[in-house]
Amino acid sequence: MREGYDDESGRTVQMVTGITSLCRVAAGVAVFVRPEALPRALGVDRGSARRATFITRMFGAREIGLGLGTLYALNRGKDVAPWILAQAFGDAGDAIALAAAARRRQVRPVRGALLALGAAGAAVSAVMAVRDLRR
Repeated sequence: MREGYDDESGRTVQMVTGITSLCRVAAGVAVFVRPEALPRALGVDRGSARRATFITRMFGAREIGLGLGTLYALNRGKDVAPWILAQAFGDAGDAIALAAAARRRQVRPVRGALLALGAAGAAVSAVMAVRDLRR
């Protein structure tokens, strides 16, 4: 365990960070392999979902990279705060993009709004986790 993370809060943040990073990698792989599934789940028509597969795959690759980078830092005892902040930044961007798409009815409004709230919550949680690590 990295020096300075020895308290209970630090261990908890590390455990949660590891679990969420594994989930991030799994979600990234799923989106990369089946790029039409995410936009379809948001209510995007089949044709638009097919045309956007390269964008969806870019999202999946970002999630894989952030998750693996964080897991690598955890495994090596490195500072994970920069990786957690990078995840927060990506999640905040996702929240803004989803909220805008829901508002414009580019995705189903309720689904888009719920996912935007989830992404915003993930971003806030990540920032709070970094704050706990820095104490």
